[in-house]
Amino acid sequence: MSDFNDFKNIKTPTEWKERLYARTAEQSVSSARRRRLPLTATAVLVLIAILSTSALAVSLVGGDFFRQLFINQVKSTDSVYDYMNVDQLRAIAGTTTGTVVDTDELKIEVMDVISSGNMAMVMLRVTAKELQSVIFDTGYETLMNYRFGSDTDGNLFKNMEQISIRYYYSDDDPTLENNQFEILYTIINHQVFEAGTYTIELKDFGYYVSNGTSLVLEPLHKGKWEFEVELADGNEYSHAVLLRQPVTVEGYNIMLEDIRITPMSSTIVFSYNSKDDLSAVYNAFSSNMGNLGIILSDGTVLTEEDFSYVVMSGSDGAGHPISAIVINLSFNLPISAESIREFSIFNETFSIPNSESILLP
Repeated sequence: MSDFNDFKNIKTPTEWKERLYARTAEQSVSSARRRRLPLTATAVLVLIAILSTSALAVSLVGGDFFRQLFINQVKSTDSVYDYMNVDQLRAIAGTTTGTVVDTDELKIEVMDVISSGNMAMVMLRVTAKELQSVIFDTGYETLMNYRFGSDTDGNLFKNMEQISIRYYYSDDDPTLENNQFEILYTIINHQVFEAGTYTIELKDFGYYVSNGTSLVLEPLHKGKWEFEVELADGNEYSHAVLLRQPVTVEGYNIMLEDIRITPMSSTIVFSYNSKDDLSAVYNAFSSNMGNLGIILSDGTVLTEEDFSYVVMSGSDGAGHPISAIVINLSFNLPISAESIREFSIFNETFSIPNSESILLP
């Protein structure tokens, strides 16, 4: 296999990896199928499907906005999702809610912030004070309407491994005024999100047009709007295990190294022989994953209708490639991290220890 000293730098400090090795155990559980949220998962924007045109009020307490969002989502179906845990959201919520920017041009409100382990979610609401409507048909489906030219600056995004961003307008959510829109950020980080203050910077506001060769922003307002969000210490609601379980895929020796589980995500890391060609290993890996599944402690089976995922090659956090392949998985509904007992990948079952929870640092 590849040099694991290099692999240890993917997610966490070496000493944490070594500590996990000494404490990991295994236990299998039975499985049974439950009804699932009828959402179509995508492999790129990992949390688009969880929002609908739900009527939501401004949160007075951190976690309430996202809590109500998920409750409304479930109420819109006839299915039962007794594995959903929204009560924990207040515990993993940051302290920043309310107006953070208020100028003559724009008002920006933080509707809610949650974080746990290497996952964070932020919802912003923007009011364009000088416009009657932010709805604008640009002719480009993925860049319709008024928006920011840059929306991922600031140290909140400094160590991100993956990010999904979704804009919502009044035609998505009728509770929004015509001159309002919301931005949902879902970030999966290389490292754990520590409690503390982080910055988000938005730059230039307008709509996109073609200059003949590419799409460029036609600004209504030029400038930067920077503000802070405060993340709480929600790490006790996440945990990680080091498994070091081998699997062979089309003749390639691959090792399931570790799994991180948070209320809204899971990061699964595999290593492979550094002498093997990444492209060949990646193709073999992707084409033989089979039906990815998760079994909870009560027997509930989560399938690809209950989450979305992205498969990517590994890096060390500084952008340097290493011999690893990572699955970043996002749940449609919040779960209790300790309830996961098994992952099904490559038609094999990998058990998660339940004798002792190993907290993320």
